[in-house]
Amino acid sequence: MSLHKERFRAGIPVRRINRLDDKPTFQLRYGNWALIAGASHGIGAAFARQLAAQGLNCILVARNETALESLKAEIEAQHGVQALCVKQDLSATDATARLLEATGTRQVGLVIYNAGGDPFISQFLNTDAEQWMKLLRMNTQTVMDISHAFGGRMIERGRGGLLLVGSHAALGGVRKLGMYSATKAFSLNLGESLWAEWKDQGVDVLNLLVSTVDTPTMRETMQRLNIPNAMTMPLPQADDIVCLALQQLRNGPTLIHPEDLAVPAGEASPGSLRRDHVISKSTEAAQFIGND
Repeated sequence: MSLHKERFRAGIPVRRINRLDDKPTFQLRYGNWALIAGASHGIGAAFARQLAAQGLNCILVARNETALESLKAEIEAQHGVQALCVKQDLSATDATARLLEATGTRQVGLVIYNAGGDPFISQFLNTDAEQWMKLLRMNTQTVMDISHAFGGRMIERGRGGLLLVGSHAALGGVRKLGMYSATKAFSLNLGESLWAEWKDQGVDVLNLLVSTVDTPTMRETMQRLNIPNAMTMPLPQADDIVCLALQQLRNGPTLIHPEDLAVPAGEASPGSLRRDHVISKSTEAAQFIGND
């Protein structure tokens, strides 16, 4: 294994792709409010903290209201921003309608969708179809609805950003992750297509594909599945991944962590190859479906 990959397995960043914009520039492009779906812990909470540090007010969305209120108090005290807590099950058919009602007239300039983890991790037939349907709605219908509703407003303003947190599972089928990989593939392909449509209209789109991240939920899952060294295995840190994603937001459509940072200088990264593919296929398709 290369030194780069060894360092990333330990959660140690190798290099940064871009510098994060200064606060006024960042706020001008993505303010005034950021909506973070799945903000109660892990990557979602890390996004809230780092966006608040950039001066953005935060709409915190999750089912765990206690965790949201704690995070709200923290970021308001530390960064002087406003925060709104929205307790919402994102697998509900009316999830986006409820979010729109809760946000009201607030100008949401950045949407982070960090929900949709697989709570089952089972073979397809070992989980009821009704339970799979909840995961399907969370990772497809709600992603589509939120992207359409908030993306449309960003396009009208000519600025904003959409960041979809996904998984390496989106890149192909995985045993015991059939529905998860299928739904994350939906999100990936939608995000890359939206990047191609919106990139010249001032709205940034980035798919962040991660493999593992050090969270209490991840550790508990590994322990439940009897993974050796579940509590001590080095894993990438949420803060590092989030910092990198915000730096890369303006250079979509896809960031694959940690592979994109373990590529030697001068070689194409997996994420950049996907970017080239989207551009190439969009140009090719335009001959038959138009370039509007």
